[in-house]
Amino acid sequence: MTISKILELYARSGRSLEDIGLKEAALDLPEAGQALDLFAGQKWLVLGGDVYRASSDGRSLEPTHENWFYEGSNVDEGISAARDFLRSLRERSLFVVFVVTGRTPPR
Repeated sequence: MTISKILELYARSGRSLEDIGLKEAALDLPEAGQALDLFAGQKWLVLGGDVYRASSDGRSLEPTHENWFYEGSNVDEGISAARDFLRSLRERSLFVVFVVTGRTPPR
């Protein structure tokens, strides 16, 4: 059921990036934390993410170029790296797009 919760979170709270040519949705920081919890529940590996802020007119999102990545294969470490990075952000009116791999094989 967690996949449906992930989809619901993005449908309810995601901001489209289509106006800047991307077929992705960004979540604000509180929802990004919720997404990480859901990704952990699904054992999805978080490989990194891109950070955006609202444009001056508030109608679209613009990249901040404050991105991060994780090169390992451990789901818990990838999520921990993402949490650490998000906590380091000073500005709270930011949005995040995650890069995930889906389910990782059991070891």
